[in-house]
Amino acid sequence: MITDAWVNNAGKPVSADKVYGSVEKMLRINMVLAAVDMRPESPWDWRVEFIRSYGIPTTLLDARRLQQSRRFAEFPEKPYIERHVIDACKMAEKIGRPNFGKFDSKIHDIKVAAEWLLLPDTSGRGRWCIALLEIHSISSSGRPTQFDDVDLSILQLLREGLSAREIGIATQKSARTVEHRIEKMKARAGVNAIVQLLTTAS
Repeated sequence: MITDAWVNNAGKPVSADKVYGSVEKMLRINMVLAAVDMRPESPWDWRVEFIRSYGIPTTLLDARRLQQSRRFAEFPEKPYIERHVIDACKMAEKIGRPNFGKFDSKIHDIKVAAEWLLLPDTSGRGRWCIALLEIHSISSSGRPTQFDDVDLSILQLLREGLSAREIGIATQKSARTVEHRIEKMKARAGVNAIVQLLTTAS
């Protein structure tokens, strides 16, 4: 629907809210909607306004702090901002049409997987850019680890939803051995839960 609003206003000097207003109240809790004011000459003076913030609670990062409206120069994650936001807005402006993509990247030690849509200024003057993100997962990247063949087999069967007893039968190990190996893998990866182990080992 937001792309329809963009198409309907293509070539017109409308404000960003004229485009994103059609979807603002329909966004899900895992979505982020932001508008970038690109009028200042330096991209570091561009200002991002968060219209709708990511709302799923997480202990892995301070989502509220990351989603404060401000100039790009005020963000601590400058390499990330330059690569994933400034360059992306410049590319959307250059091609002059909606731009879709996916990313699976790290902010410090946190992995974020998301899909994004960028909408450039409908007038073609590069005054603003709208970013709509759907975040699929936020997970700890843990420590780099090497697992042997038995560990890799256990990880795969955990992903498939098998219990320790069922994994033991499939790998010809006792359920206790499987549980012990899982605990050792968690310790090596620096995580506390199986779900974290599965995301760091993927």
